[in-house]
This record gives sequence, C-alpha cells and structure tokens, in this order.
Amino acid sequence: MRPAMPRSSSTAKQRELLLAGLEGAYYNVTHQEVDGRRRSREEADGCRLTVVSEEGMDPFWDHLLEPVLHLAESLPYEISYSLPYLGAYRHVVPRESDPPVGHRPGAGREVTGLRTVLECSTSATTLRQGPDAGAGPAWLLHLCPAHTEALASWPGVRTDTPELELECGTVIEYRTTEQLLQSHADLWLTRLTGLRPGIPERTWVDVLEQAHQVLSSRLDGHDTGEDSPLASVVTTVDMARRYAAEGNLQQATVPLSYAETLALRL
Repeated sequence: MRPAMPRSSSTAKQRELLLAGLEGAYYNVTHQEVDGRRRSREEADGCRLTVVSEEGMDPFWDHLLEPVLHLAESLPYEISYSLPYLGAYRHVVPRESDPPVGHRPGAGREVTGLRTVLECSTSATTLRQGPDAGAGPAWLLHLCPAHTEALASWPGVRTDTPELELECGTVIEYRTTEQLLQSHADLWLTRLTGLRPGIPERTWVDVLEQAHQVLSSRLDGHDTGEDSPLASVVTTVDMARRYAAEGNLQQATVPLSYAETLALRL
C-alpha cells in the first residue's frame, strides 16, 4: 500500500525538526573540546558523528535517525506524487508557454523506486529507457555526455534530450517490488555477499537476513576505517532486513537503494 502523502503543515514541521536536529548536532560537535580547543563550524562539517560522539553519553546522531529515516522512506513516494503526468521531466503540468512535446516515457505512472547507480554530479542530457512491458519503460536512467555509453548492465534505448535536470546516474523505477529486489541482487547484493535468491529455495526475507549476517561478519573481520562506507551498507541492509521480516518488501527496497549507492565505493 502506498503511504499517504503528508500535508504541507506536517511536511513543514518535519523539515523544521530535521533542521533543528542538525543544528543540535553542530552545537554538540562545536562545543566539544579537542586538544584544548573547540571545533569551528567548518571543521564540524568534516566530522562523522559516530566517531566524535563521546563515550558514556548519548550519541550526537541519535536524535537525527527518525527524521532522516522518514525522509529516506518518503522520497520516492513524493516524487511519484509530484510527477503524475511527466515522469522524469521538470514540469508537473505543462505550461501554455511550453513547446509541443511528444509522448513522455513516465507519463501517468507511479514511481516505485529512486536509485543512484553512478557517482557523478553532472546534469544528465541522455535518457536510457528500460524494456517496455506494455505500460511504458521499466526504468529511466539519466546519463551525462561523459557517461552516455556507461553502465552496460542497464541496457536500453537511448534518447538525447536537453530537458533533463536530474544528475547523471539517477534511475527512476516503475518495476514491481519483486523485480526491484531481483535487480538489486543481480547488480550489487550478490556481488557483496555471494547469496543468490532461490538457490536453494530462499525467500527474500531469508536473502536479506543472510546478507546482513555476511556483511556484518565482513565488517567485524576488517579494519574499515572511519571513512569506509561498509558500516553504512550494513546499517541500511539491516533496515531492509527488518522491513522484510515485518512483511513489507516494498519498503525494504528503499534502504536497499541507499545501500546500492554506498556500495559503489566498496
């Protein structure tokens, strides 16, 4: 079931709480004395809260978990709500001043996921479309000029367009939950864990449970360093595991998308 969209007053309150939490984290870090001095706000920008939190005290990041997780969970649905007509394009409703346009590949369809499969901050000018199952492309991959031919694991028809405003590597998904889970397994999760769905008869709940165990063991057995993304991958896969165990596989795909982005650095 798709969750209801928050009202504007609720959204504004959530934004205020998140910003207040960030300011609280800044306060904690900048008022913590290190070698007889306090950090500046600029120095605090480079700190990891899990590292600088003082032993024996509430961690500096604890109050940020709930609002950040809510933002992560709701983002794909907000995109789906905001783009009911034009899919990946920039106007929710065409303006009278806009030039005539043809078929929009994401028009009128519900977004089921948002992924980042390439680390590149350049704006996309090429749209690669996944196979059409009847209702439209299965997914839309956005690429910049330098990565037009990149990501062979995402084969599809390519269209050059100057209208896109998303970053290179962004994928808007329209596939089912089962298809999304299989895609994550095929593209990165099996590579990191060695686990394949259905071999033996594993359910997705089993796959995510075992994946979390494998990644946790890998984390425990290596000195990852404070800048390693592996710990964050373990955390997000743990979120997916818990959602799956509760019977919400669709929600499990949200933290998996964040884990996929972090896994690009492993």
